[in-house]
Amino acid sequence: MKKLCIVAALMAASAAAGAKNIYVATDGSDSNRGTMDSPLATLAAAQAKAQPGDTVYFRGGTYRIAEEQVMGTEENIYATVFNLTKSGSEGKRIVYAGAPGERPVFDLTDVRPEGKRVSVFYIHANWLHLKNFDIVGTQVTITGHTQSEAISIRRGNSHNIIENVAIHDGMAIGVYITKGSDNLVLNCDAYRNYDSVSEGGRGGNVDGFGCHVRSQDTGNVFRGCRAWCNSDDGFDLINCYAPVTFDNCWAMYSGYKDESTSTPGDGNGFKAGGYGKQVQDAPFSVPRHTVKNCIAYANKANGFYANHHLGGNDWLNNSAWKNKYNYNMVNQKSWDVAEDVGGYGHTLRSNVSYRGNRGDWTEINQDECTIENNSFLPMPMAVAEADFLSTDYAELTAPRKADGSLPDVSFMRLAPTSRLYAARMGWEFTQDDAPTGIRGVSGAGETGGSGWYTLGGVRVEKPQRGVYIHGGRKVVVK
Repeated sequence: MKKLCIVAALMAASAAAGAKNIYVATDGSDSNRGTMDSPLATLAAAQAKAQPGDTVYFRGGTYRIAEEQVMGTEENIYATVFNLTKSGSEGKRIVYAGAPGERPVFDLTDVRPEGKRVSVFYIHANWLHLKNFDIVGTQVTITGHTQSEAISIRRGNSHNIIENVAIHDGMAIGVYITKGSDNLVLNCDAYRNYDSVSEGGRGGNVDGFGCHVRSQDTGNVFRGCRAWCNSDDGFDLINCYAPVTFDNCWAMYSGYKDESTSTPGDGNGFKAGGYGKQVQDAPFSVPRHTVKNCIAYANKANGFYANHHLGGNDWLNNSAWKNKYNYNMVNQKSWDVAEDVGGYGHTLRSNVSYRGNRGDWTEINQDECTIENNSFLPMPMAVAEADFLSTDYAELTAPRKADGSLPDVSFMRLAPTSRLYAARMGWEFTQDDAPTGIRGVSGAGETGGSGWYTLGGVRVEKPQRGVYIHGGRKVVVK
C-alpha cells in the first residue's frame, strides 16, 4: 500500500510538471522553440503547441498586428484575428497572459478587412483564461449596420475567464457574449471606444460590455469591471434570455467620446434587459438579472435602466449620480402589448441616488415592486455632498491594483456621520450589512419619526396592524 501511495504521488507530480510555459515576444520567431530565451512570434504558433494546463506568456511590448495575421473567418462575417479553438479542461485551463510584471499591448490599427467585422480574440473553446493585456485600435470598415468586438464568445463555449484585460481607444465592444455559460469577466476595463465609421458615425453599437445569451446560457458574471466614454452603453443586456449578474462594476460617461464630447449613441450606464419594445412571438420565461454594488455616474441617459424589460430585476446596493435619471425601471406592459408601463416586479433595496439631472427615479410602479431602504423610495431622504467622503470622479479611472482589482476609492463612499451610512445604503455595503431586525411596537405613536410606508412604498397616515417601512427599517405594528 505504501508503494502504491508513492507511485500515485509521483504520477500526480509528473502530471503537474507536464504543464509548460510557452513564450511569445515582439522579436520572436515562429521557428523558435517557444521558451523564454527562444520565443515565438504569434499566438497561432503558440496555440498549436499549447495543451490543457499550459500557459502562453506574451512578453511586454506592442504587438502591431498585420492583416495577414488574421487566423480565420467565422459566421461568414467575422475576421477572427486570434481564433482560439483549442480547449483546456476543468482544473487545467489553457492560459493566455501577459508575462509576470509585463503588460503586452495588441494594436489592431492596421487590421481593416474589407466587408468583415473584426473579432480580436474569438473564443471557440472552453476552460480558457485570458489575462493581463491591452487591446487597442480595433477597427470598423463596414459603413452600414455593423459592429466589431475585442473579445467574443459566440459559439456556445463555457467556463472561460477574461481577467484584467483593458480594451480602449478603438471602435469595438469590449467583451461580447451571445452563446455560452459560466463565463466570468473579471476586473476588465473598456474605455474611449467609438465607432466613427458605420451608420454615419453614430457609434450606437459600441458598448463597454454586452451579454445577449440564450435561455440555457446561465451563470455569466461581470465582476469588478469598468466602462467609461464608450459611445453607446456601458453594460448592455438587451435580448438576453438568461440571468446575468453585474457585481461591483462602474459605468461612467456612456454616450460620450470623452468626458466633454457626447455621441448620438444611447448612453445608459447599466441596461438590464428588454427585447426592443416590440410584440414577441410567444410568452417565455423572462430572466431576472442582478445589478449589485455598482456605480453609475454622468451617463448621458439613465444610470440604471430596465429598458422595457418584461419582468423584474434585482437592484441592490447601487449608487448613482448625475445621470439623466439615476434609476429608470420602465417595463413593457406584456409580451403581446408593446407599451411602456411603470416598472413591475423589481426589487430595489439599499440604493443611493444623488442629483439625477432630471430626477432620482422614474417609471416605477411602487405597488408592484419590492422597495426597501433606498435614499429615494419608499421614504425620500435629503442627500447632500456632505454625505460622501469624496465626489472626485478622477478616482474612478485611477490605475488598478497590481493584482488587477479595482482601486480603493472614496467616491460616493458614505461618511460615517450620514444617515445613509447608518442604513447601510450604497455601493460599499452588501445586503448582509443591511440593518436587520424587525422592530415590534404596539402602536405607531411609540416610534415617532417622519412617515410610514407600506412594503410597496405607499405612504400611510395612520398605520394599522401589519409590517411597514419607518425610518428606513421594517416595523411591525401590533
